[in-house]
Amino acid sequence: MLATPNKFNLLDIVALKTPLSEHNLLAGQVGTIVEILAPEVYEVEFSDDDGQTYAMQALPAHQLLKLHYKPLKTMSNTINQFGKGDNVAGDKIQNDFKGANIANLANEVKDNARQQASNFNQTSGANISEILQLIGNLRQTAAQFPPDIRDDITIDIDDVEVEIQKPEKERNLPKLKKRLLALLTAASVIAAPIAGMTDFANNVLEIGNKLNIELKLPSGK
Repeated sequence: MLATPNKFNLLDIVALKTPLSEHNLLAGQVGTIVEILAPEVYEVEFSDDDGQTYAMQALPAHQLLKLHYKPLKTMSNTINQFGKGDNVAGDKIQNDFKGANIANLANEVKDNARQQASNFNQTSGANISEILQLIGNLRQTAAQFPPDIRDDITIDIDDVEVEIQKPEKERNLPKLKKRLLALLTAASVIAAPIAGMTDFANNVLEIGNKLNIELKLPSGK
């Protein structure tokens, strides 16, 4: 991943400024930046409400609009009273407004805590040492692959290992899924008889299972 000044950052939420009819994407379609490919060029993942990816496209910055969900300044929570002296209606509006802000803050904290707990549960069962052992098994089998694809397979395995060794919150799950799918596909298309090829595919599936990343064998496997 390139460490250069960019208009957008990793995991920014963006929307398409113009439609991409050739990819069945409409203007305004919302996606997430999952990789910085080059200065001002980003890989954007588009997912549905269930988290299922339906498109992954490399897009230049000029086609994207960054979405913001917080105001630049916090709106004042004080409503001025009209008139002089005691104003029961004004006090009630002011107190209700403050109460609404407190309730919204409480709900936001609760939602954040729920999301963090969900993220923890997804990977708490994954034993890193077991995953690294599975990666070691992949390397042993990959050493038998034909030279024309061996280097690419090794790069995919290296990328998986690098992501696994990061703290859970810093792992790029879309990237992990892409690399694991590439390894699974390679196991299905290699025509040369290689000992342990079935184990290779099973090890890839096991890594995905430990990380709660759903993988499917390519059709025809």
